[in-house]
Amino acid sequence: MDLVMQYVRKRSGSYLASILLAIAGVVANLLAYVCMAKVIVGLISGTQAFDFYRTNCLVILALLVAKEVASGASTTISHKATFKALGDIRSDISQKLFNMPLGDILARPSGELKNIIVEQVDSMETSLAHVVPEFTANLVGPLLLLIYMFVLDWRLALLSLVPLVVGMGVMMSVMNNAYQEQYKKSVAIGQRMNSAIVEYINGIEVIKTFNQGENSYKKFSDAVYDNARFYYDWMGSTMTRVAIGRLLSPMGILTVIPFGILFYLNGSVDVANLITLTILSFSTVASIIKVMNYVDDLARIGTITGEIDKILQSRELDNADTGKSPQDNTVRLEGVDFSYEEGEKVIDGIDMTIEPGCVSALVGPSGSGKSTLAKLIAGFWNVDKGAISIGGVDTRDLSLKQLSSLVSYVSQDNFLFDLSVRDNIRIGKRDATDEEVEEIAKKSACHEFIQNLSQGYDTIVGEGGGHLSGGERQRISIARAMLKDAPIIILDEATSYVDPENEAILQAAIGNLVKGKTLIIIAHRLKTVVDADKIFVIHEGRVENSGTHQELLDGSPLYRQMYEASQRGTDNA
Repeated sequence: MDLVMQYVRKRSGSYLASILLAIAGVVANLLAYVCMAKVIVGLISGTQAFDFYRTNCLVILALLVAKEVASGASTTISHKATFKALGDIRSDISQKLFNMPLGDILARPSGELKNIIVEQVDSMETSLAHVVPEFTANLVGPLLLLIYMFVLDWRLALLSLVPLVVGMGVMMSVMNNAYQEQYKKSVAIGQRMNSAIVEYINGIEVIKTFNQGENSYKKFSDAVYDNARFYYDWMGSTMTRVAIGRLLSPMGILTVIPFGILFYLNGSVDVANLITLTILSFSTVASIIKVMNYVDDLARIGTITGEIDKILQSRELDNADTGKSPQDNTVRLEGVDFSYEEGEKVIDGIDMTIEPGCVSALVGPSGSGKSTLAKLIAGFWNVDKGAISIGGVDTRDLSLKQLSSLVSYVSQDNFLFDLSVRDNIRIGKRDATDEEVEEIAKKSACHEFIQNLSQGYDTIVGEGGGHLSGGERQRISIARAMLKDAPIIILDEATSYVDPENEAILQAAIGNLVKGKTLIIIAHRLKTVVDADKIFVIHEGRVENSGTHQELLDGSPLYRQMYEASQRGTDNA
């Protein structure tokens, strides 16, 4: 709940106004019951004055109208404040994900993150918008009324609470530690169901290709049925006690009337107070039962905020905005170690310098650590040991925003958003004009194929770019990176899906676009990097050798073997 209060306090003025209005609404409603009791007492006592009834009826009407107006205004204010608070929560989660190491994010199932950010945060809306004002109001109002009832007759006031206490006791037997644990389990099983659904949808192509529909659907359906079965069993084990508690709680009449008659007969209470207390007992208990309705909401918020807090408290990249500025675009790695899992080094003591304004290539067998090196330079992870610097400044002394502005990273599977082609390219520079977008597309050899799409630059690419081919997605990603105009560009197998004819055109376009920039290329097809200014041969997380293409052919058996193998592959093709 501390996390919730943190966001509530940001809009304490709005929530305070909502609470005061909610209290006013509850008090107005309770006063209407007081006036109602006066009318009934007047009728029983034989009051003939019409003005008495007219005045009380008008007051009752005014109080009920005031109650509705105050309650409506309270709910409107609390909902607006809550929507802004939930927006803040989602914004903070998004910023946190940006600051977290990439591996920590990828280690979580996407369905789990989607469930937390969308469903769970959204489920807090009703609770926050109503619990904060109404929970408070429905405690304060009955308390004031109880004080009034105790003034009239403390014995009947106390007796009116007996069924409520018994009923609440029965219901509270459900709201124990086991209930909290069950709710946590419900969240976990819901996340598993969401993950299974996302996995099934994302993998539908593979499922169809390998005829795994039955097995994959079984995993999906099992997750759905497990979720339903859990709720059926949980609710079945608690609803009997809840129903009994709800039945007993408002039955104040069971104690007030028999004891009230007894007190009236022995002359210790008059009929006016007896009728008033009987009527008010209904109103008091009704308000207190509303408070009980929020216990489940409070338990839900507690569990949900725990899940959100796990994300917000996750470790972050060790980047700090020190105000330092790189002198140039030299990238230097000194004694760099890195492991995804403790004790299993992927990068082992690498020293290398990538000169500014040059084309450098990282080559090596699969799993040698090339892509990991690229992502370390881009700032997706912090190194375990050693340092990576740009222009003499340790990348950890640069803010993530500053580091991001220095480096453009394009992988073979770059993600496209479900937007138009134009807007996907514009992500590289948010204020780019349509003309700038089209100009960079022409320079990146994308313009022609984009023009041939159904809606040209306004064609929606689908989720993840699913309406485009792999090569088309890569070419748009490259155009996006070029529009960003960062001084350091990393292309990690960025043309692997492009056909040979278009690859040659794209390579020439990239060559023109990156003049004067520091370009780092990772490629399995060595023919694409033979003209690089310097080639680094990476093997088992170390730099096995470096130099120009010819120098490596002469001095690196591993590079020569890789190059000859790639040549044989080209000849066979």
